[in-house]
Amino acid sequence: MSHDRDLADQDAEELAEELWTLAEEGEDRLAELRSRSQVTGVERVLGELVRRGLARVDGEHVLLTDSGRVLAERQVRRHRLAEVLFTTVLEVRDDEAVNRAACVMEHVLSASLTDSVCAFLGHPRRCPHGKPIPAGACCRSFSDTVEPLVQPLDRLAVGQTAQIVYIAPREPGRLLKLSSLGVLPGVTLRLQQRSPAAVLRIGETTLAIDPEIAGEIFVRKLG
Repeated sequence: MSHDRDLADQDAEELAEELWTLAEEGEDRLAELRSRSQVTGVERVLGELVRRGLARVDGEHVLLTDSGRVLAERQVRRHRLAEVLFTTVLEVRDDEAVNRAACVMEHVLSASLTDSVCAFLGHPRRCPHGKPIPAGACCRSFSDTVEPLVQPLDRLAVGQTAQIVYIAPREPGRLLKLSSLGVLPGVTLRLQQRSPAAVLRIGETTLAIDPEIAGEIFVRKLG
């Protein structure tokens, strides 16, 4: 495959991913895509997606076809898994740097490597920004007998010590509230109780949080 063809395919993948992201926000207007797209020559690339049967334009709206959704889902999954990898394992705190690196990785990861990264991370359901990560075949066949490196707090055994690596709240306001309580990435905690509330020991502070919220806090076991 030529270098020019590589770039062309990457542009198509990027635009399909952007259409997926817009659809997540309930947005399918062509004008919105034009104003927000980071793809150079968006009209040309959109025309290529339409020609290949990956997207269709209906008046002022643009939609992915079934084939286009398969392509976009693959790219979104790779990008968001890469974001989790960089932020949790490599502890990169520069969000822009993470996004740039994830943009590169999503175009070079093979299907098998993507599944390996996913399994290594514990089949995360959300990226560091709280957006859903599309499940892969490895997630559907995941066995609980293989312990993931990173897992939700509610899976810890009572008495286990762990470090928070990221928080993926379903409600944005929860992140601010947890931060005010000292529940932040990098913090070490000890799980003292799982139900009816999750009771955490952080330093000299003991906190009780709702089990649902405990499932949104992802940790790495220590010791």
